Amino acid sequence: MKLCSYRLLISIIAVLSLNLNSEVLEEVVVLEKKTTSLDGWSQNLSISTINSEDLKKLDAQHPKQIFRRTPGVWISRGSGQEHLTSMRSPVLTGPGACGSFLLMEDGLPVRPSGFCNVNGLFETSYELSQGIESITGPASARYGANAMHGVINILSTGVKSENKFSTNVGPNNYKNLKLNIGDLQNWKLNTLLVSNDGFRDMSGYDLQKINMKSIFRIKEWDASFKFNLTNLNQETAGYINGLDAYKDSNLNEKNGNPEAYRDASSYRLSLKLLKKNSNGITSLTPYIRKNEMEFLQHYLPGTPAEKNSHTSSGLIFQRIINRGEITRVSGFQIERAVMELQETQKNALTNSSAFNNATRPQGKHYDYEAESKVFAVFTGIEGVEISNNLLGFADIRAESIHYSYDNKMLTGNTRDDGSVCGFGGCYYNRPADSSDKHQEMSARLGLETNNEGVNYFAQTSLGFRPPQINEAYRLQKKQTVSDLDSEKLTMFEMGSRFDFNLINGSISFYKSKKKNSIFRDSENFIIDNGKTNHKGVELTSRFQLPDNGSLLATLTYGDHKYDFSSDTSTKEKIRKGNTIDTAPKLMGNLIWAFSINASISFEIEVEYIDSYYTDAANLHEYEGHTLLHLRSDWTYSPRLKGYLRIENLQDQDYAERADFNAFGGDRYFPGLPREAYIGLEYLL
Repeated sequence: MKLCSYRLLISIIAVLSLNLNSEVLEEVVVLEKKTTSLDGWSQNLSISTINSEDLKKLDAQHPKQIFRRTPGVWISRGSGQEHLTSMRSPVLTGPGACGSFLLMEDGLPVRPSGFCNVNGLFETSYELSQGIESITGPASARYGANAMHGVINILSTGVKSENKFSTNVGPNNYKNLKLNIGDLQNWKLNTLLVSNDGFRDMSGYDLQKINMKSIFRIKEWDASFKFNLTNLNQETAGYINGLDAYKDSNLNEKNGNPEAYRDASSYRLSLKLLKKNSNGITSLTPYIRKNEMEFLQHYLPGTPAEKNSHTSSGLIFQRIINRGEITRVSGFQIERAVMELQETQKNALTNSSAFNNATRPQGKHYDYEAESKVFAVFTGIEGVEISNNLLGFADIRAESIHYSYDNKMLTGNTRDDGSVCGFGGCYYNRPADSSDKHQEMSARLGLETNNEGVNYFAQTSLGFRPPQINEAYRLQKKQTVSDLDSEKLTMFEMGSRFDFNLINGSISFYKSKKKNSIFRDSENFIIDNGKTNHKGVELTSRFQLPDNGSLLATLTYGDHKYDFSSDTSTKEKIRKGNTIDTAPKLMGNLIWAFSINASISFEIEVEYIDSYYTDAANLHEYEGHTLLHLRSDWTYSPRLKGYLRIENLQDQDYAERADFNAFGGDRYFPGLPREAYIGLEYLL
C-alpha cells in the first residue's frame, strides 16, 4: 500500500510512539477499551449506549427498533432491511445523504470513506452484538471522514460471554435462529439465520450473519482476530401512493414493484495487536473488507439494475498513554480501496414520457472503477486541568483522500454503442478518466467538569464528508465534471450529565451550520452550494422506581432549516428559512420496566414521532404518530428463558416514512400492523 514513503511512515511512528511519564498498569484495561469503543471521545459528551441486556430483550428485526430509544437518532424503516438515517439532522435522501454518518464495528469503519451504503446497518452484526454506541454530532476529529453528523459503533460479543441458543418466531413466517458458542477463553462463534415473508406482497428476505472472534498471544502482543460475514437476499417493496394511503389497509399490503430486489454480501477481517506498557498501550490493527451488491432501481424510469462492489485494506495505529490525569491518543490510518459500479437497463423504456423514453436507453449506462487512497494522522488529549474540577480536551486530525477514476465505457452521454439519444443526448453522462484529491482538517476543543453527581461540558467540533464516488462520477445530462468539495459541519454544543441515587441521565443543547451541502439542482447537476442550519436539544433520563422498576425517557427536539434557495431536479423549491423535509421537531421514547416477581418482568414502550413536512416547500405534511409496544420475559430455569414481544400493540395506522414527490404526489412506506413474536433462549 503506497500511501506514503517508507521514511515518512517510520518518522510518524517514531513521533507518535514517544513515551511520556510512567503510569501504573491499573489503567491499561480502561485504555484498551478506548481502542474499540467510543469511550475515548469523553465521558460527559453526547454518547449513548444500548447494553447487551436491552438488545437481548428487543431481539430487533430492524435497527429502527433499537435506535428509537437513542436521543438525536432516527432510523427510518424502508422495505425489508432497508433504512435511512437521521442523527442531529433530517432524514437525509438523495445526493449528500449516503455517508453523512460513520458506521463502525469495534472501532473500525465498515466501508471506505468514498463508497458508502445508505442502508449500511444491514452490513453490520447489530443483532449479534453485546452493545451499540452512538455519538450525535461531528466526530471527524477522532474518527475521520463521514463522521459528520455522528457515529454508530457496533460492539462485538466477547469471547468470555455465555454460550447460548435462541430463536424468535412471529407473523409472516418470520423466524430467526441464533447460536453463540465458544470455549469461553480463546474463541467465540456467533451466527444468525433469519427468514421473513414480509407483511407486504413480495417483500420477504433471507438474512445470514456470522462473526467469529479469537484471542491469543504473539510474543509480547495480545492479538484479537475477527471475521464478519453478512448475506442478504431481499424482495423489495416501494412506496404506496396517494394522500393518507397508509391508512387504507387494502393498500398497505400491496407492492407496486414486485420485480424489485436487493442482494448484498460482505465480509471483513481484522487483526488487532495490543502491547501493554507501564504507561499505556500501543494498538496496531490491519483489516481487509469486501462487499458485493446488486439491486433493481425500481424508483427510476426504465428500472435499471445496479451492481457495485469494493475491496479494501488498511491499517490503524494508535498509541494511548497516561501522564498523571492526562490521557493522550495519537495515531494514523492508511487505506486503499478499489470500487466498481455498473448500471444496466434490461429493456427499452416505452411507457413513460417521450423525453424519458428517448433519453433513458436500453443497455449499459455506467461502468467504472475508482481507486481511493487515504492517509490520516490524528492526536487528542483529555484530562488537562484548567482549574479545580475543570478539565480541557482537544482533538485534531489531518486527512488526505485521493480518488483515481477509470471510465470503462465511451465518454459522454451516448448509448453504450455510441449512438446518440434524442432530446439533446442521453440522460446518463460518463465523465472522462480523472483524479481528485481532498485534503481535510478536523478538530474539536472543549471543557468538562469532574464533579460528583452533576457535570457540565461545552465543545466546538468540525466534521466533514468527502464526495462519494457516485456523486463525483455518476453524472447526468449536460454535466461533464462535478468538481465537488467536501461537506463540512461546524457545531457548538453544551450540556450536563447527572447521576444521583434515583435518577441519572444527560441533556445536550447544540447549534450547527453545514456548508457545501451536495444536492441535484434543476439542471440535474450534482452541485455543492447548499447550506443548512441545525439546532436542538437531546434529553435522556432514567428513574429508579420501587421494586427494581425503572422509567427510561428520551426526548429529541430539532429545528433544521435551509439556508439557501434553489430548485432541484425533482421540482422541489428550496427556499431559505424553510424547514427541511422529513425533520420532525419532536421525537420521544418512554419505557416503563417492572417485574411481577423474580421470574417475570415486563416493558411497556411508547414511541412518539411529531408531524413533519414531506417537501422542501413546506406545502405537504405527515401528521406523525404515537405507538405502543410491549415486551415480557419469563425465567423458567437458570438455563431456559422465554420472551414475548408485541410491536404496535394498538394496531395503529402509521407511516414509517412519508414523502411528497412532484411526479407522484404523496407517498409512504406503510408502518407494520400489530405483530407478536415469541422467543426462547437456552444457555448451553
